[in-house]
Amino acid sequence: MTQGNYKENKIYIVLGPTSSGKTSLSLKLCKDFNGEIISADSRQVVKYLDIGTGKLPIDSIVDIEKKSDSWVINGINVWGYDLVSPNNFYSGYDFALFALNKAREIMSRGKNVFLVGGTGFYIDLFTKNIELSNIEPNMELRNELEKLSLLALQTKLTSLNKKEFERIDINNHVRLIRSIEKSLGTEKNLKPLPYFTDVEFVYIGLNAENKFLYSRVDLWLDKIWENGLVSEVENLISLGFENSSKLQGLIYKSVLGYIENRSTYTDSDISDIKQLIKYDLHAYIRRQLTYFKRNKNIHWFDISTGDYVKNIYNLVNG
Repeated sequence: MTQGNYKENKIYIVLGPTSSGKTSLSLKLCKDFNGEIISADSRQVVKYLDIGTGKLPIDSIVDIEKKSDSWVINGINVWGYDLVSPNNFYSGYDFALFALNKAREIMSRGKNVFLVGGTGFYIDLFTKNIELSNIEPNMELRNELEKLSLLALQTKLTSLNKKEFERIDINNHVRLIRSIEKSLGTEKNLKPLPYFTDVEFVYIGLNAENKFLYSRVDLWLDKIWENGLVSEVENLISLGFENSSKLQGLIYKSVLGYIENRSTYTDSDISDIKQLIKYDLHAYIRRQLTYFKRNKNIHWFDISTGDYVKNIYNLVNG
């Protein structure tokens, strides 16, 4: 496939664990193959969460324009950032509806779609690899559940729905709360999603040995800590989002705790906090890979090798 050549029957899915280089690779692919990006990341849909979610590249200087409905990075349209306030609920259905409609709109302009992200649930909803829940969100219940510890949520879900407990990521607060909500909730009528029936999903997976991935994410965490991560959380607090559930997730919860207690912290304490975040990220990488490996259609590429980008280009050209 040469530049400008639109493959009307294909959509490219670029996936992999955090810090595997998905966005950087996809920007190159879009430039060379006339494409646009739709982010498939459940944290990047949230406004003001930029640095800790990897929206902002750290390793390279890029030209970024933030528009009202998209970002433009090095001339490439990136959709799916900043769709919801930190205090607002955004469901998998909301994402799938947005992404499917946006993909059609991109394709109608004769451009290739690159769905890019590390949230396997979002990707599976887009490709219809999983069935969507038809349970009405219960915000009152959700607010009560968000006050519970991880162990308490795990115990509650086990008593309600052991099969669901065995299926999901039981270390993910959001997934646990949603599963409990589904187990206790009532059905609602959702408009059917506009799924594709005539396209091939080409899965491009980025991976490497765990030690290599851990090293990359550790370096990334050190860089974002020194380049605005703490200031980003301070800004979220100043905007009134201190109690948002979005700040109770990966990275942000630890930074929030640091800000609340930093007057008492030594350099050693800060180092310990960063190390705990790194361990959390390592565990997150393992969970992501476990989820992705269920999909046997993924073409995996080892990012620790020198020729992986060339091999991906060969796949896209095929």
